[in-house]
Amino acid sequence: MLLGSLLYAAGSAIMYVLPAYLGELSSQLGVNEAQMGSVTAAENIGIALASVLSMVWLTRFDRRKVAVTGAVFCILFNFAAFFGRSFGWLVATRFLTGLMGEGILFSLAFSVLGSTRNPDRSFGIGLTTVVMFGSLVLGTSTYLDRVPYGTGALLPLAILPLAILMALKWMPRGGGASARESGAVRPTLWPALLAIGAMAIWFAAPGAFWTFAESAAVARNIPGETISIALAVGNTAGLLGSVMAAWQGDRWGRLGPITIASAALCLSVVMYGHCSSAVALAAALSAFNILWNYAAVYEMALVVALDPAGRAAVGIPAAQVTGFAAGGMISGLVITGASYGALPAVVSAFAAGGLLALSLCLWKGTVP
Repeated sequence: MLLGSLLYAAGSAIMYVLPAYLGELSSQLGVNEAQMGSVTAAENIGIALASVLSMVWLTRFDRRKVAVTGAVFCILFNFAAFFGRSFGWLVATRFLTGLMGEGILFSLAFSVLGSTRNPDRSFGIGLTTVVMFGSLVLGTSTYLDRVPYGTGALLPLAILPLAILMALKWMPRGGGASARESGAVRPTLWPALLAIGAMAIWFAAPGAFWTFAESAAVARNIPGETISIALAVGNTAGLLGSVMAAWQGDRWGRLGPITIASAALCLSVVMYGHCSSAVALAAALSAFNILWNYAAVYEMALVVALDPAGRAAVGIPAAQVTGFAAGGMISGLVITGASYGALPAVVSAFAAGGLLALSLCLWKGTVP
């Protein structure tokens, strides 16, 4: 559980610290919204490609060696991006970080966590670890921004993989989730793959908002320190979402909690656009992160439930980062052509599309 949580954190923390990182790129390098979306998309495309490729290497190579490779590249490329001062260099290094570092670690995380007896609980604990780490980075972003010679928000991301190297002795030797169901009759795979696609659509909703959470507040002339505090509080509050999902389990099903959380998440984005005080901003961001993390746990568990053999689970990172990247990129284009006032509409469109697709896969699939 510890190693799976560390792998999860190192592989996906960038999604939770994006506001701080992109805020530094804007203030230090003058990167605009469309370029922010491109940097985010490059990294997430790399993670998605690594996730797809993991279907090949996951059962063919020693997972300890794979974890070492991913951790080392994650450290090296994060430091390379830390010192990057040009837009082209940032796009290249963030892509390579995702492809050769974060994507490998992220896929391993789902192999480890998905092989446990209670994946709902395991994913909840893993996501809680990620949110705690992201909250720490966001809470110290004001100080990290003052680090000389580079973008300080990347330093914690470069250091975290060292913990993985120290925890490798807990890496399972088996075949991951597939070993758990060895000998069982394998159900058809396509409902789980449809759930993967639905997750990608849904994750575009939080990606569309979270990518520009800081810059949207800056555009309303809200002080940077106020924004930083609100982001840290909101991200920390997100722990409640994953903790609540881990405690609740599947006793009330999965589609119901996802539906309620999606509707409330859209309302939190609307509320954020009308806030100006630190308390109101923190409240809106807290609601957003709680609902995002709560729904995400059930979406991940749904994929595992539709495919207990674990063949589709390694595609979860691809779904999450592809959706997140697409949401950020499309949102950036919309904002550039219109204004930040369009964010609620973009978020609502993606959330509704994801819910429709999830409903279809539950209608066609069989969830134990």
